Amino acid sequence: MPWRGPEEKGEFPTLGYQVAEWIEANCIIPDGPRMYQPYKLTDEMTRHLLFAHRLRPDARPGDDTDANVYSGTQLVRPQKWGKDPFSATRCLANAFAPIIFDGWDAHGEPVGRPHPSPWIAIAAVADVQTDNTYRPIVTMLEHGPLADTPGLDVGDTRTKLPGVGWIDPLTSNAKSRLGGRFTFVSITESGLLTGTTPTGGVTFARAIKRNVGGMGGQWFEITNPWDPTEMSAAQLTYEAKAEDVWIDYRQPRVEVDIDDSAAVEREVIYLYGDSARANGGWVSERRIRQDVQNKAMGEAEVRRFYLQEIIGGASSLVVPAQWQALTRPLPGELDVDPLKPKEPITLGFDGSRSKDATALIACRIRDGRLFRQNIWVPADHGGIVPRADVHKTVVDAFEAYDVRFMFADPFKWQEYCLIWSGLFPDQVVEFPTNIETRMDTALRLWQEAYRHGDLTHDGDEVFTQHVQAAAVVKGKRKPNREDENGIPEYYLRLGKKRKDQLIDAAVAAVLAYYARGVAIEHGALNEKTAAPAAANTAPVDQGQAANFFRPSGRLQL
Repeated sequence: MPWRGPEEKGEFPTLGYQVAEWIEANCIIPDGPRMYQPYKLTDEMTRHLLFAHRLRPDARPGDDTDANVYSGTQLVRPQKWGKDPFSATRCLANAFAPIIFDGWDAHGEPVGRPHPSPWIAIAAVADVQTDNTYRPIVTMLEHGPLADTPGLDVGDTRTKLPGVGWIDPLTSNAKSRLGGRFTFVSITESGLLTGTTPTGGVTFARAIKRNVGGMGGQWFEITNPWDPTEMSAAQLTYEAKAEDVWIDYRQPRVEVDIDDSAAVEREVIYLYGDSARANGGWVSERRIRQDVQNKAMGEAEVRRFYLQEIIGGASSLVVPAQWQALTRPLPGELDVDPLKPKEPITLGFDGSRSKDATALIACRIRDGRLFRQNIWVPADHGGIVPRADVHKTVVDAFEAYDVRFMFADPFKWQEYCLIWSGLFPDQVVEFPTNIETRMDTALRLWQEAYRHGDLTHDGDEVFTQHVQAAAVVKGKRKPNREDENGIPEYYLRLGKKRKDQLIDAAVAAVLAYYARGVAIEHGALNEKTAAPAAANTAPVDQGQAANFFRPSGRLQL
């Protein structure tokens, strides 16, 4: 007989109830304080299973997998919600539970049966992601009710199922195994699968979905919200809105003020749903709120990973421990190589009047070491930066050292930039940091030097605070530009991790280091040009200054 029909509004036929019962009877909690206890599905998880195993009301015996409404589902939830253990239970259910439609019983209810030859894949960009799902599977199989199943052989790298079947972790590098006849694929952190080249993550995700589709199976994506600039597999799934794909994404209600503790906790309780401790779950909303308000983490980062916002990625300009190591010597110790009078240097200047700070940073040309000249915080000066003091410090630096170039952001300091240009002809270069093409070039030079340890600094505490508060943010997309992985390229700029932080010294440092590159290209490392800059450098064209450094190799650092 056919399906009995809906008994209440919105009801549909599904094998999800049978799958949920099997999971709770056969799976255990894989870690944590309640390790080895029976795994209990939350209402959210059960709802997901009901949709994942939804059937067509007109399905007939013999339709098998054609009876399924959805070929794949996507689960978008915040960090620590429990996505990986839930995915582990789905993998085991597709290996053992009644997930294949087998007709209708005498009451018009759906009947299911296990897959005769299940081949389960756990796909991700790297082993560390596949382990997040595969390790719970190993624990559930070795210590749960399925441990004594005849023919089951659990291994560290793959599991042999009874009869014909496997559970295989699969990374995007394992191209040779993409031809497996997979019946179910769990795609872990699909927001990290990016790039459309033959070796890219999006290509990998597409290939494995085609593979499982050819077997009449299903796929399951789990992910945090993604960076919308990277065009990840998760983003493409979400934006496609395919009729045979069910999207399970709990969206934020508001853009919460992360400094408002009560508001953050309310939103966390909502977004984490049944997983939140206030709702009977295991996630402490207080602990998540503390992580959200931790100023060491970027605002874009916490909004994506904890507050479910699809927001452009921002990475830290520096890692605190690595930045500390680049003092050489450490703060508080005698600087064995201080900045000496008349040494060739470059300067970087970033200014404000009252809202942000103003900073002047020097970069020694011979070794790329950065030195604080001064940092003016408005709050320390009655709310207004002392412009006369800033002017005196700039002039003093030109008199004390052999300044080859000063790159200065003229915003709100245009008149002083004109004065400095008049006092020091051909040495002061206006460098508007809001011009993305220029800032992108300067910032990429900084990143390259920082990664290789080619720049050091004097360990100044306030300077360090500014640098550690800075984030590298993606701006506009570069026209017709993709990297070697097929990921669109974007102009980089500096931003604040948190809106109440100051980063002006970081901006000045990037400009100073870039000015050093320009000076080197003008011959500053040549012994014959050791005399003062004005007599040995060609005038700098303001409009072309950003083009002096060419990564093609002309400038050797």
